[in-house]
Amino acid sequence: MNTKSYTYSTANLTDTELKEQGNNYFTTKNFEDAIHCYSKAITKNPNNPVYFTNRALCYLKLKQWNEAAKDCRSALEIDNSVVKAHFFLGQCLIELEQFDDAIAYLQRAHDISKAQKQNFGDDIAAQIRFARKKRWSELEEKRILQESKFQSYLSSLIKKDKEEKISSIHKNHSTIEEIDVQFDDNMKELQNIFTKLDKNRKIPVSNIFEVGRIVNNFTDIFGKFIYSWKQNIITD
Repeated sequence: MNTKSYTYSTANLTDTELKEQGNNYFTTKNFEDAIHCYSKAITKNPNNPVYFTNRALCYLKLKQWNEAAKDCRSALEIDNSVVKAHFFLGQCLIELEQFDDAIAYLQRAHDISKAQKQNFGDDIAAQIRFARKKRWSELEEKRILQESKFQSYLSSLIKKDKEEKISSIHKNHSTIEEIDVQFDDNMKELQNIFTKLDKNRKIPVSNIFEVGRIVNNFTDIFGKFIYSWKQNIITD
């Protein structure tokens, strides 16, 4: 970037003229030069939110999410009713994987645009749907991981129960064969339970008490460990 050329070409321009020059650069996809002009305009007039949202859009095009988000927040500090500031910030937050905040800002953009009778077509609504889909995917990944931890934990309890019964076999009349059969049955039932959970998706694994109801035939095996598992797994 030739800084000297900007000194001569922008020094005597007003903030409005700098904005227009930035718009021209933006039209030709010269985003870095557009950013330079918008920055100059901001220096001359830091109270115009349009300059910040214009620069934010350039940063969005360059995938500089944090810089874009910063400009959007600056615009909102000046005027909290700027639709583009909410809209662009929502898009930034999607890329930064802050989906709840992204949805909130996008919804705000949608509401303000309706109140101001601004037509953004389906752009804002499409981003809201996209953000919700991304949030659902993130939650689903966490659910699968948590469910896997839970299943592994219950499996370990069943194995521990088998080991304890074998070690105390002289104290009762159970045979190793009977213990093995019971172990296999418990493991099959456990697998069936989680297959059902995965298929129906109606019972959150995070609800330890509801899962306990479903697997009540395992109560004697893992009941005394529920509290420790809840503390160590659910709160992760």
